[in-house]
Amino acid sequence: MRGDNDTTFPRGAARPSKADTVLSTLMNYRLYSADMAKSLTRVSTQAVVQRDTEYYKANIGKVKTPDDLLKDQRLYAYAMKAYGLEDQIQSKGMIRKVLESDLSDAGSFANKLTDKRYREFASSFQFGSANKAAIQTAAQTEALTDAYSQHRVTLAGRAATDVSAFNTRIDALLAGIADPHGTDVAQAIVSDPILFGFLEKAAGLEVTSSNRSAIKEAITSGTTSGHPGLVALKGMFNLNANGTVTSGMPLRNTFQTADLSATYFDSFGAGATSQAAAVKTNYFSDAITRVVKASDITDDPQLFAYVLTSFGIDPSITSTAFVENVLRSQPGDNTSALAQMPVSTSAQIANKERFTALNAAFNFKDDGNLRTSGVVFAGGASAQTIEESYYKNYQDTAIQNDKLKTSIFQSRLSNMKSINDLLGRNDVFGKAAFEYILTAFDIDPATESSTKIRRVLMSDPSDASSYVNMLKDERYERLAAAFNFGPDGKAATPRLAQSISAQTATGSLYAASFGTDASQATKDRIKADTKTYLTAVGQIRSLDDLIADRKTVDYALKAYGLQDATISDRDLRRLLTSDLADPKSFANAKGDKKYVQFVQAFNFTTDGKIRRDAEGAQSGAKLLSTQNQYLLQTMEKQVGEQSEGARLALYFLRKAPDVTGPYGILADKALFEVVRTAFGLPAGIAGMDIEKQAKLLESKIDFKDFQDVKKLDKFISRFSSLYDSANGSAASSPILALFGNNGGSNGILGMI
Repeated sequence: MRGDNDTTFPRGAARPSKADTVLSTLMNYRLYSADMAKSLTRVSTQAVVQRDTEYYKANIGKVKTPDDLLKDQRLYAYAMKAYGLEDQIQSKGMIRKVLESDLSDAGSFANKLTDKRYREFASSFQFGSANKAAIQTAAQTEALTDAYSQHRVTLAGRAATDVSAFNTRIDALLAGIADPHGTDVAQAIVSDPILFGFLEKAAGLEVTSSNRSAIKEAITSGTTSGHPGLVALKGMFNLNANGTVTSGMPLRNTFQTADLSATYFDSFGAGATSQAAAVKTNYFSDAITRVVKASDITDDPQLFAYVLTSFGIDPSITSTAFVENVLRSQPGDNTSALAQMPVSTSAQIANKERFTALNAAFNFKDDGNLRTSGVVFAGGASAQTIEESYYKNYQDTAIQNDKLKTSIFQSRLSNMKSINDLLGRNDVFGKAAFEYILTAFDIDPATESSTKIRRVLMSDPSDASSYVNMLKDERYERLAAAFNFGPDGKAATPRLAQSISAQTATGSLYAASFGTDASQATKDRIKADTKTYLTAVGQIRSLDDLIADRKTVDYALKAYGLQDATISDRDLRRLLTSDLADPKSFANAKGDKKYVQFVQAFNFTTDGKIRRDAEGAQSGAKLLSTQNQYLLQTMEKQVGEQSEGARLALYFLRKAPDVTGPYGILADKALFEVVRTAFGLPAGIAGMDIEKQAKLLESKIDFKDFQDVKKLDKFISRFSSLYDSANGSAASSPILALFGNNGGSNGILGMI
C-alpha cells in the first residue's frame, strides 16, 4: 500500500509531514489540479488500480443483467466506487432497483431518489432502458409506417412532374411537324423515349421493346391485345390508323388530356391524391356533360370510378353491369337490381343505402336513356354536389388499403428474426413486406432486386465507405437506417446517434438551463424545442447529418452549458470523434468537463461512425466514463490521506460546475462543508429551516461563477486558506464522514 500511495503524490514534490498537512491544503490541491490529466495518469499506473481497471474492462462486457453485476463483487465494487457509492455496496436490493430503473420514466425508482449519484450510476448502464437486438425498434417502425402513409404524396409530386413534362414535350413535338395531318405523328410519339415511357407507364406495361407497336396500335386503330392498360389508351388521341392526326381535329382536346393524365396518376399509384383529384374533377366536369345514357358512365373507366367514389362505393370491386342496372332501376319495381339487393346485415343495409343514393341522383329510365333530354341529374343532385362528395371520399379506399398493408407488415414483423424473413416470400402474403418497405421509401418494388436491397440493409449509413453510401441515393440511406441487421443478416441493436437514456438526459438538462422560475411561454417553448430535438436526433444517420443540422446541435450545446461557445463545424467534428480515454484528445484538452459531457452524450466512434447500442452492460462512452470516475474517486481518496482539505477542494472542483442552485449544495454534505468553510458560516446553520439555508446561500453565491474556471479556482483557494485556519494543526477532522453518505436522505437535506 505504501508503494501505491507513494506513486500518488506528484513526482519531484516534497511530501509534507503529517504535522504540516493542515497547513498545505492549497498546495496539495494545486499539485493535483494544475494538471489533472497527469495526476489521473499517475493514479492509473498504480498496480492495484491498474489490475482492477483491467479486470473491469475485460469482464464488464459479459454482464447482461443487474444480477450479473451484483454477483461479481469485484466488478460491482469498482462501479460503486466510481460513482461515490462505496458506502452502499451492501445495499444490493436497493441497487438492483436502481439498475432496473427506466430513466426515461420520471416515476422510476432511480429518478425518485433525491441523491443524483444513483441516477448517474443507473445511467452508466443499460439495464432499465436498453435497446435490445431487434429488426426494428418501435420508433423505427413508427417512422417507416409514417413514411408509407406519405408515399402517395411523394408519388403524386413525381407523377405531376411527369404529366407536365409529357404535355410540354408532346406540344413541342407537334409544333415541329409541318403537316400533322399528313405525317405519321403516332410513330413520332412512340419513337420519343420520354413520350413512349410515359405512355408505357400509363398503360401499366412491363418494360419491353414490343410495347412500341402495341401502344401505336392502341392510340391509332384502337386494336389491343385486351390488356386493360392498352384498352385505356384507346381514344386518348385523335389519330387515324396510319398515324396521322384526324382532319379538322387537334391531336387531343382538353377532355382527352385530362383522361390521359388521370390514367397516368392511377398507374403511378398516386390516384388517391389531391393532384390527381384535381385532374379527375376536370375530366368529370367535361365528361358528365356528354352523358345521354347510363352506359356512358359505366363504359368510361374514369367517369365510372369518379361517380362511384362520390357515393362511397369502391369501384375496384364493383361490376359495371351491376351499376348500370342500378342506374336503370325504377321506384316501385321489385324486380330491379336495386330492389333485389340483400339487407340481412348492417353492412348490406349500408351498402344498399349508398346504391339507392346513386340511383336517386341520376335521371335514367329503365332502358338506360335520360327521362328528359339533357337533364342528367335528379333529386337535387348536380355536378357540383357530386364533386363535393368526391373530395370527401376519394382517399377513403386508399387509406383503408394502406391500413391493411400496414397491419400485414406489422404482423409479419413481429415474427421476423433475420433479413431473409423480411425479403423472402411468405406463404400467405407473398412479397408483401418487401414491397411495403420499398414503397415507403419511394423505391419501385417491381424493378428492384432483393440482392441489392439485402446489401443496403446490411450497410452502415454512418460509414462513408459503406455500400449504401456508395449508391449516393438518400432513399437507400433512409432504408438502411430503418432496420437493424448485423453482418450475419440477423437482428442487431440499433445505431443511434444518441441513446434513449441520453436523449432523456439531454432534454432534462435543456429544460434546467432555463432556471426554475420559467414563464409558461418559456415552458411551452422548451416543450416544443424538445419534441423537435427528439424527432431530429432520432433520425440522424451519420456525423455529417448531425453537423449539418445546426438547430439540433445548438439544442444539445445549450443543454450541456456550451451555448456561448464558438464551435466551428470542424471543431464539432473533432469534439464528437474525440477519444475520451486519451487525456490529450480534443475534448479532454479543452480542460472543461462540459465538453466531455457533451461528447459522452453521443454515440460516435473516433472514426465518425455511429456505434450500435451495446448489447452488454455498458457502451464505449459509458465504460470510459466509469473508468475516469473511478480514477477521480481513487485520486481524491488518496489525496485525503495526505490532506483532508485538499480532498474536499478536489471534490468541489469536480462537482460544483453541475450545481445550479442552493439545494444542490444542501443535498451534498461535502459540497456544503466547502461552502460553509469558505464563507465562515457556523456548523449550527444546519439546524436552520431549509428554505432559510437556501436563501442564505443564494445571497452569497452566484452559481454561474462555478462554471467559470477562474472564478471557481478563486473560490476554492479561499476555502483552502480558511479551512487551514479553522482546523489549525488538527489532522483528524471528520472529513471521511462527509464522503461516506454525501447525498439524499443522509445529506444535509435529510438532516433538516
